[in-house]
Amino acid sequence: MRVIIHRSGEATGQTVGMEFIPCLIRPKGPAVEGGAVVQLGHPLLDAYLRLVAARARPNTLLAQAYDLKVFFSVVRKDPTEVESGDVLSFIASQREPRAATNVVRIEDGEAGLSARTIKRRLATISGLYDYLVVRGDTGLSANPVPRGLATRRPGDQTVPLIRTSRTLPSTGRTVIIEFDLVEE
Repeated sequence: MRVIIHRSGEATGQTVGMEFIPCLIRPKGPAVEGGAVVQLGHPLLDAYLRLVAARARPNTLLAQAYDLKVFFSVVRKDPTEVESGDVLSFIASQREPRAATNVVRIEDGEAGLSARTIKRRLATISGLYDYLVVRGDTGLSANPVPRGLATRRPGDQTVPLIRTSRTLPSTGRTVIIEFDLVEE
C-alpha cells in the first residue's frame, strides 16, 4: 500500500493529512484461493474488489478496478473522505479534452470521454459507496455519488447527471440491402 502520511511530530504521532495513491496490481498466475485477482492497495477498495470478484466476470472486475484507480487518481482522497463535490469535479475532469487533441467523440464531435464511459465509472463508484455504507464500519452514512440533479419542473424530481443517446437493441440478424443501378 502506497500511502503518504505527514505527521506533526514524532512524539504525538498525530496525523495531519493523508493522501492515497492507487496502484493497480495484477498478480501473475491464477488467483490465490479466497483472494482478489486485482488489488488497488487500500483495504476498503481491495475488500470491495474481492466482493466484485465473487459476483462478476473477470473483465468486469478489471474494468471496475481500473475505474476506481482513475477516480482516486483524480480525487486524491481517502475513500472515506470523498464528498459529492469531489464526484462532480471528477465528472467535469472526465469531459475535458485528453492529451491527444485529434481524438474526438463520434456522437457529438467534442473532446473528452464519451458519456457512456463516464456513466460506467459513476456506476462503479456508486457501487463502491453503496458497499461501504452497508458495511457500517467506515463512518459513511450516505453515498456521495448524486443520483441526479433537481429540476424546476413540477412532477420531475431529478435529471441524470450524464445524458447518453439511446441505441436500438441488436436483433442478431444481418440485413443485406441490394440496389440495382438503372441507367437512363
